[in-house]
Amino acid sequence: MTPNLPSDPTRRQLLAGGAATALALALPLGACAGGGAGAPNAEDVSSLPVRIDTNTSAQQGVFFGLFKEAALTEVVADCQNDYRIKPASAMWFTRFGSPFPESAIRYLAQQGIAAQVTWEPWAERNEAIPLADIVAGKWDAYLAEYGAAAAALDLPFMLRWGHEFNGDWYPWCTVRQGQSTDLYVKAYRRVVERMRAAGATKVQWVWCFNNESTPAGAWNAPKLAWPGGDVVDWVGIDGYNFGTSQSWSRWTPFRDVFGNALAAAADIAPGKPVILAEMASSENGGDKAAWITQMFADLATLPQVRAFTWFDLMKETSWAITSSEAAWAAMAKGLRGDHIRGNGAALLSIASPR
Repeated sequence: MTPNLPSDPTRRQLLAGGAATALALALPLGACAGGGAGAPNAEDVSSLPVRIDTNTSAQQGVFFGLFKEAALTEVVADCQNDYRIKPASAMWFTRFGSPFPESAIRYLAQQGIAAQVTWEPWAERNEAIPLADIVAGKWDAYLAEYGAAAAALDLPFMLRWGHEFNGDWYPWCTVRQGQSTDLYVKAYRRVVERMRAAGATKVQWVWCFNNESTPAGAWNAPKLAWPGGDVVDWVGIDGYNFGTSQSWSRWTPFRDVFGNALAAAADIAPGKPVILAEMASSENGGDKAAWITQMFADLATLPQVRAFTWFDLMKETSWAITSSEAAWAAMAKGLRGDHIRGNGAALLSIASPR
């Protein structure tokens, strides 16, 4: 899902007048090492100490990440102020052709937070970049420049290119390529190989599909777009509980949002760590607070899922954590679970070094 770029009108359109009715929170920024004690209600979330994860081991736990449409300095501060935890990662979107985000990755690394860069093949004026152009080498010079900048920075970060290819809302989707994954696979591999040839060996590549294929034909199965284990470090899955916010949607528990996709990931890439690279729940059609509470319980039983990133935004529906006091309190409580992690260095140590 892209916050501000063109998208399919029936599934990706911004809500009319979609300003968030966020809680008016003015909480002090604090810091402490903290864990699973306490079950906050809405009225006492603000009194919780900020949870700082100092454990550098990646052996256990699920790492919490956040996407907000704000400057990274605000994302980091707001997460600690509002949700009382320092995140393990922060995610943002950037266009193919944009400069390498050296300062953003460096800033997060200095905070002990992993960078998740979603790199979309849109051109400067929102034009689609033909995958055939990438395969033909027309972007090789740019990729060499980007890769050289990543090599000079010499810091690990996560890079998610061409996500949700099994949907129908992006120009790089399989349905837009004559129902063939051939160009996508070749383009993905070329991006990785050109970057590595420029010395960018610390990039952790996230190959990411949508939890449900749209259209749902056999030709659109994610496994057909698998580019190979040598160019993938993480398997990403995007999935949302739209509830009844859309004409075509229904309330869907967390485990049902991701169950089939996790089974597909295990079949495609056994042993690869999984990140739920975008996820959230609507308020419409059910109890969002209960959905969040069950999500944390389910995550404790899914060892292949090592990270998740909440899409903290009012877009198609009420994805934001602060869409209600009950949802906010449930999130603050769940993020204090013993299995929830917030250490960026530990997160980046999960993928096997190359």
